[in-house]
Amino acid sequence: MAIETECSADRTYIVGEDTLLLEALKEKMRRNPGPTISPLPPASCIFKVPEALRRHNPKAYEPHVLSIGPFHRGRDHEKLQHMETVKQWYLGTLLTRVNISLEKFIEIIHSETKEGIIEFEKRAREFYAEPFDLTQREFIEIMILDGCFVIQLLWNIVNGVKDNDDPILNMDCMFQYVCHDLLLLENQLPWFVLSALYKVTLGKRHGRPPFSKVLFEAFSSQKSLKKYFNSYLRSLDKTCQKVDQKSPKKEEESALHIFLKKEEESALHILDLLRFFIVLEFEAKEDPKKGESEEELESDIPPATALSKAGVKFNKDDSADNLLNIKFENGFLTIPELAVAELTEPLLRNLIAFEQCYHGRSHQITSYAVFMDKLISSNKDIKLLSEKKILANWLNVEDGSKFFNSLYIDTTVKKFQYDKLCDQVNKYHQVKWNKYLEQLRRDHFSSPWKVIALTVGILILILQLLQFILRVMSSTSF
Repeated sequence: MAIETECSADRTYIVGEDTLLLEALKEKMRRNPGPTISPLPPASCIFKVPEALRRHNPKAYEPHVLSIGPFHRGRDHEKLQHMETVKQWYLGTLLTRVNISLEKFIEIIHSETKEGIIEFEKRAREFYAEPFDLTQREFIEIMILDGCFVIQLLWNIVNGVKDNDDPILNMDCMFQYVCHDLLLLENQLPWFVLSALYKVTLGKRHGRPPFSKVLFEAFSSQKSLKKYFNSYLRSLDKTCQKVDQKSPKKEEESALHIFLKKEEESALHILDLLRFFIVLEFEAKEDPKKGESEEELESDIPPATALSKAGVKFNKDDSADNLLNIKFENGFLTIPELAVAELTEPLLRNLIAFEQCYHGRSHQITSYAVFMDKLISSNKDIKLLSEKKILANWLNVEDGSKFFNSLYIDTTVKKFQYDKLCDQVNKYHQVKWNKYLEQLRRDHFSSPWKVIALTVGILILILQLLQFILRVMSSTSF
């Protein structure tokens, strides 16, 4: 039956076949009341990657060998189950190293965490954007077993500890697989959990560094990751140099611990801390003059080949402190090198997914992917940037041209970080004189032979002009 509208003096409602829609909704809500609070906890920062992002490369978001946290627990049983046994072995090794029993370890966690182990578990659950059908005991078991595994593994990497029967470190390729899995957004543990477990185990020993430093050094052992942390390393050097000029060694160590402690206090999980390392000294190029209505729109620029024809010169920045610090000055676009390695794509993809899902982080990594994609619209652009050593280790030109577009497709960008930079590039590109000069350079000065040909042509023109002048002078003399 067609739906029709009935009106009374004080309300309008829609009538269905036999019952008012309004009354039907009231009855439904009475029988099945919805939640009184939001299903997304305010502290949520560990998410399932949205399907819109996952579909572009599912393998970049899924664990290869290791499940950390509750999201992938019980999935791909055969593929991930072996590591569950390894985790138990690592926990036993860690407790032996600090010389405490498992019972004593649980007591210490309960007594030394601020609210006790019950509130410890409740707070940890709130970091996850989805509820889990896990008992309190099962959830705490995951936090302890997975957290201690990560702590023991990274500590062994940093300190060169390699037992003859270690199932990870005695396989050359295995730590790279584990690194991949520790970068995944869905494979995160709350940072406060890792920090608390570290403090009651290895961190209790005299002079132990903060766990953030252990994490940094362990991941820096992978060449494909080390270059991303240059800004962090430079900042540590600067901090030490400043303190060294003013304070004795003891105070220098204290200042360094304070610097690292501040990082740990704001960190949410490992992926968030890695992001902090990468963006630490990033100089945003967003335009402060743009209004609120324009914040979600990023400026556009021509691709690399079009810019090159307009006189823009591309340089690789070997001295860059940060992968994201792209600069434009006097017609030179200077970009730090991006070399593709095994962990490059999963790291960038999961960082972008984190920025898209978590409201508390700006879209700096996403903005970088968008800007680079603007420069690359064809294979010719990839070839140009590869020749300038800005892009390195690409499998082939076609893969490179698809790489950045697929990184950020189906994302949104708030406060595009390269607005101002794009405006500067566009202004240079629109000056016709720059295009004419570049055309002249390409046509006549791009090779020694062209320079010689132009020189010969000019000399011939001068000789012809002189001959003409001499003829005119000789004819007028008579």
